[in-house]
Amino acid sequence: MKTKNLCLVAAVMALSMVTGLLTSSGTAHAQVLPLVPHYECYDVLGPPPPATPPMLTLQTQFGVDEVPVVPTGPMRLCLPAKKNGEGNMTDPHVECLTIAGDAPGWIVNLTTQFGIQKNVEVGSPISMCMPATKAIDPQEPQLPPPLVPHYECYAITGNAPTPTVTVAIQTQFGTHQGVVVGPPTRLCLPALKNGEGSVANVPHVECFQIGAPPPEPQPFFVNLLTQFGLQMHELVGPALELCVPVLKEAEISIGGIAEAPDADASALEATTSGGSSTTTYAAIAGIAAGVVLLGAGGWYARRRWLS
Repeated sequence: MKTKNLCLVAAVMALSMVTGLLTSSGTAHAQVLPLVPHYECYDVLGPPPPATPPMLTLQTQFGVDEVPVVPTGPMRLCLPAKKNGEGNMTDPHVECLTIAGDAPGWIVNLTTQFGIQKNVEVGSPISMCMPATKAIDPQEPQLPPPLVPHYECYAITGNAPTPTVTVAIQTQFGTHQGVVVGPPTRLCLPALKNGEGSVANVPHVECFQIGAPPPEPQPFFVNLLTQFGLQMHELVGPALELCVPVLKEAEISIGGIAEAPDADASALEATTSGGSSTTTYAAIAGIAAGVVLLGAGGWYARRRWLS
């Protein structure tokens, strides 16, 4: 009787190993909504950087796009912000240029601090955002721009958060109180631009229309430095958008692609190939379970034969 109990205990332990490894492997990839970055994005009414190439190669989880830059399109200057005291104002600034392209063909579910949006159709790419350093005119930026983050932003539509959400937004331009958060405007994915940059540990962001007043005083001029050159005496217009971290879950591929994009942006930079860690751990656990069960079974049979 004790022998049978020992075999059962061994079997339970082996199965627990399999279950535990599978569970721990699955939870290791569970996503938590990040608290940074937050951006408040302002309209920029000046010319684009002087050395902007006519075409850009952007790589995101949705694939690789060869997109033209629209020099006459609107530009945005996005300042790192604190929303209701949350965020980090030391994150890099980003400047967003207008691009054109085809919709990637995905319907996604999006989760932000403002709620969950189901079945959001991802539209055409509309902007490329790159790091920028800023100085108040007439001074020039003293530091070169960092290499990250870069974003490719796609047009999305939807309803404003319900019930109505008002927030306080703080940037280097000041604090806006009682800002009403409107409908979503853009979904921005971490990107590699012309093979440059990194997408590791760069969260997705979703941008919402806001009704904040323009920065004070007006007119307000800045000088910006990006990888494409120095922009002098750029007129800053009103604040138009609040961008917050978002979790993206691919729901449907309109184009019939079999696999959804990896939820982990760092997969773009993977240098190894092969099966997932879940498969590897499960295989190891299965072998261990087999060894334990065979050993226990053989020992029990031998005891029965000797008796």
